[in-house]
Order: sequence, then structure tokens, then C-alpha cells
Amino acid sequence: MKNNVLNYSESELIGRLLTQDRHAFNYLYTNYSDALHGIVLKIVVKEEPAQDLLQEIFIKIWTNINRYDSEKGRFFTWMLNIARNSSIDYLRGQRNDIQDLDSSIHWIESNQAVFSEIEHNELRELVSRLKSEQKTIIEMVYWGGYTQIEAANRLKLPLGTVKTRLRLAIKNLRLHLADTSSYSSSMAS
Repeated sequence: MKNNVLNYSESELIGRLLTQDRHAFNYLYTNYSDALHGIVLKIVVKEEPAQDLLQEIFIKIWTNINRYDSEKGRFFTWMLNIARNSSIDYLRGQRNDIQDLDSSIHWIESNQAVFSEIEHNELRELVSRLKSEQKTIIEMVYWGGYTQIEAANRLKLPLGTVKTRLRLAIKNLRLHLADTSSYSSSMAS
């Protein structure tokens, strides 16, 4: 160290990152975070997700440094590609979540008559048939007023896991409701 100031060449930095040197990682973050943040922010537009993504991007760089190949391009270009791809994946995920939500809302609206026929206790009975992990998510998000993010934090689960369990729970409820609907229709005939 010269005068307590770290200054690495690109190859020195990569070598130190390969040995999981935390000082090198701090140097990497200090010297490249603004540039990568700018790229991420241009793609995702909103500051909060951009900050979250930036943290994930640096974790990806840290954990995948052994995949960097200097013969294929410069280190900064490699990091930019990780930032760009992560940002695009985030946007795709957001679009899929919106499509899933739209689909669920459409399904709920189109089955409003079925919902109005089922008493509150009957709906709770249907939910009680779900796997415990799905039941917990339904109870928290729909009856407890939690957002998916709040439920994930409270359960100490990744947000993706909460979304998957919620999607599966809704799918299973649809199946149970379809059975209830056909049973109700046959009783009315």
C-alpha cells in the first residue's frame, strides 16, 4: 500500500478478487459503482430497484470473478454486461409479475359469482386444504394485509419464493373452486 491509498492495475485487481481479497472488493466497489449504477438506472429508471440491483450485481461479480476471461474482453465490459443483463432480467421479472397479477385479477373478476356463493368459512376451509407454506402466504397477503415483500421479510424467505408459493396457492384454490363450482352447478340442476 502506498500512503494508505490502494491503486490496482486491472490484472492486479482481478488477481486479488480471485483470492477473495476484501480490500480489492472495496476498491472495485469504490471505483466502479457509480458507472455501473448509471447503467442500471438508465435501464430500470427507478432509484430504489437500481440500488438493490447494484448490490446484487456486485455480488455476482464477486462470486463469478473466476468466469472472467481477459481474452474475450476488458474487465469493465464484462461488468457492464453483468449489470445490463441483471437489469433486463429485473424488468422481465416485473413484466411477468404484472402479467400474473393481471391474470389473477381477471380470474377473480370472472369468478366473482362463485366467490359470492362461497361463505367465508367455506373459503377458509378451502385455504386450510393447502400446504402449510401456501396457506401461510395466503393468510398473510390476503387476510393479514401484508405485501409480498413484507411477507418475505417476516418469513425470512426470498421474495421469489413467496411469489412462487402465492402463485401455486392461487392455482390450487382455482382447482378447489372449480370443483366447488361444478358441485354447486350439479346441485342446482
